[in-house]
Amino acid sequence: MITRNIKKYLTAGFVCCSFAAAFTSCSIDETNHSQLGQDIVYNTEAGLNSLLAACYENNYYLYGKMDGIDLMEMGTDLWMNGGRNGSHAELTNYTENLNTSTGVVKTVWNALYATVNYCNTAIYYGQLNPTLLPPEKQAEAYFLRGFSNWHIVENWGGVTLNTTSVAVSGAQDKATRSSEEDFYNQIISDLRFAADNLPETQADRGRVTKYSALAMLAKAYLQRTRLYAEGSAERKQCAELAYEAAKQVIDAKQLYQSDANQSGSTKYWLPENNKANQEDLFIEAVDHIGGYNPEWWNRGRTRQYYQMAIGSAAQDFGVASEGWRYGRANACVWRPTLYLLQECFEPREDTPDTRFSDSFYYKYYIGSKSYPISLSNWQKYGKDKSLYNTRRPASYTITGNIKTALDLKGTGFNYYSDNGTATDAVFELEDNDAAMGCFTPNWDLDETWCSQQKFLAAGPNMYMDKTGEGPDKKVGGHAANTYFRSLQPSLKKFSCVKYLHSNQECEQDIAIIRLTDIYLIAAEAAIVAENHLTEGLEYLNAVRRHAALSTNAAQMEVTASEMTIDFILKERARELCGEQWRWYDLKRTGRLNQQYLSEPGKNPYITTFTSKYLVRPIPQELLDQLANADEYGTNGY
Repeated sequence: MITRNIKKYLTAGFVCCSFAAAFTSCSIDETNHSQLGQDIVYNTEAGLNSLLAACYENNYYLYGKMDGIDLMEMGTDLWMNGGRNGSHAELTNYTENLNTSTGVVKTVWNALYATVNYCNTAIYYGQLNPTLLPPEKQAEAYFLRGFSNWHIVENWGGVTLNTTSVAVSGAQDKATRSSEEDFYNQIISDLRFAADNLPETQADRGRVTKYSALAMLAKAYLQRTRLYAEGSAERKQCAELAYEAAKQVIDAKQLYQSDANQSGSTKYWLPENNKANQEDLFIEAVDHIGGYNPEWWNRGRTRQYYQMAIGSAAQDFGVASEGWRYGRANACVWRPTLYLLQECFEPREDTPDTRFSDSFYYKYYIGSKSYPISLSNWQKYGKDKSLYNTRRPASYTITGNIKTALDLKGTGFNYYSDNGTATDAVFELEDNDAAMGCFTPNWDLDETWCSQQKFLAAGPNMYMDKTGEGPDKKVGGHAANTYFRSLQPSLKKFSCVKYLHSNQECEQDIAIIRLTDIYLIAAEAAIVAENHLTEGLEYLNAVRRHAALSTNAAQMEVTASEMTIDFILKERARELCGEQWRWYDLKRTGRLNQQYLSEPGKNPYITTFTSKYLVRPIPQELLDQLANADEYGTNGY
């Protein structure tokens, strides 16, 4: 498994060299080995294989961590802070605090350039020793270099394009910029080499394949279209190449098929499919057996960042703020926008589209065998007092439906208990609505009906400001009723119960590129290329049918007149929300601007977006080490 190799590499004492560090240190490892020592290590098969494994390391700091989410998913139309200007508002709302010293920007910059440097070193020594690191293995480094440079150019524009290992070239105190065209020429060259040389399958989970490279090549070609004028030959050519690469992936891979009981989308997210998923094209493989990961077991906190603040309201109706299924509510940061909840997802209970229920918790179950609701809480949340006073006590006690880790031991339901370390932790099961303590769907609810339920219930018309008359006077802002402001659906894509290791840690694999993404890339490419429109529509409808029971599939299909860029963007939101592609989607399609972001229901607290924000600030750590910092520039910050 690749994660074991990474941990072995790290414990051997090798430390990655970031781009900033490249200007003060000439060694890829900080144990001060000489160039001769590096030559000895990297002229062995074991040394080269360890180096190649380390090329994957920094993805663990981009996916499943706040830093990557900040730059790749936030500052868009899908998410806002739980509090108006809560933590991470610099990138969520584009506040004045976004500057060259912003920590998450530095973290992502260093992680990406570190990967590039690892890859450069692996490629250099692999070319010197092709019998020890043959082209099919070198191709992994080419893929990861192209992937990292794609993120670099999209976030920072024309910065420094490195193709030589610092371990070979030594330290520099000056930096030069390359054009975005130069970046894309290198990215596409790297990904083409990878696609031509990588095998179709890999024995180690998490290693890239031919189809990983083709998928990323399709995404790179389509993203490159933003460099050219709409309708231009260059733009259409890039879209055509994106379509061709995407089609190769689609023709070779298969989606889960919907049936009368489960949609293909639901099957994708089943816990039993997480570690061997036929729709995954590139993943962050997490070792759930021995914890051989960077930071060991400290993985999977992503779910907490998108979680409802359970302790603020739902806890009053028995939902545990430190429960295992939903995660410990101590790191809540983001909530979905009204646009995502009601314009992207269809806001009705009987929608044929299963993706809202596949993606979000909106039914929260109590964390005990029973929970008595106090009269004060009953009245505080606007419940009908006459119902409380006239019914027997059992009618205002929610009866639980829980199992302990010991109950689950040996069933395959939960990794942590199966591993022989069962505790008294309680798992909130989801098959008994009588045990529901809180209900926060994406469709509006009748307030009288809500007042008569023994669980806490609120629709977007209650937990958000849909009128623009609330405390912030913004459509989609925070509710006027302070008791409902904390309520929201919680993204559950990163809460795979089978691989929970604690109420904070989850050892599930994290998908980086999925097959449905590439279907949508092909559909969008067809629109931009003004070609293959019939096929593009079928790819779009394939994704939509995949999101419904087979009996409802016909209801999901759309016509050619509906296949527009705006519709594709909504479809990508439905399919990929929270998966760290949204910022790039808006940038590619020209929607990353104040006019679009300030439309009602989108993040209402983005009020000062300018073209400056199309790129990120250059980290101060780098600028402080450059002799030509003024010439290099700060990207306008």
